[in-house]
Amino acid sequence: MSRTCLLLYTCLNMQQEIDVEPGQTIIQQGETGSGFFILKKGTLEVYKDEILLAVLMYPGTIFGEMGGILDRPRTCTIKAKSTAKIVHVEANSIEDIVRNEPEVAVKILKTLANRLDRTTQKLIDTARESPFWSVR
Repeated sequence: MSRTCLLLYTCLNMQQEIDVEPGQTIIQQGETGSGFFILKKGTLEVYKDEILLAVLMYPGTIFGEMGGILDRPRTCTIKAKSTAKIVHVEANSIEDIVRNEPEVAVKILKTLANRLDRTTQKLIDTARESPFWSVR
């Protein structure tokens, strides 16, 4: 196990662990929530406007961070596909984690940067295919 994963799990042990049943909604699109979640075990599905966008299955996967950190309505619905264990990291704990565990903070930043990169690429691909959009 990498040092970053070990630090992440150490932080997780200080947070609220939640057992989730198949079909259970963890995050509802449009609702306001605080903090974010980390998948410890199981498989989750990500929906936007009832369309399946992604499946989350890797331990350590961070989700719900956009609405949770920015204090905005949730952009997607997350449901459990299987029995799962997740950890809820409260918004007020984020600053402590960043201050005390910089390697965990870097993992969170990389997650956000990768998602921004994928979103930007999808926007570019859409613009190339659409006569109404122009990328110059």
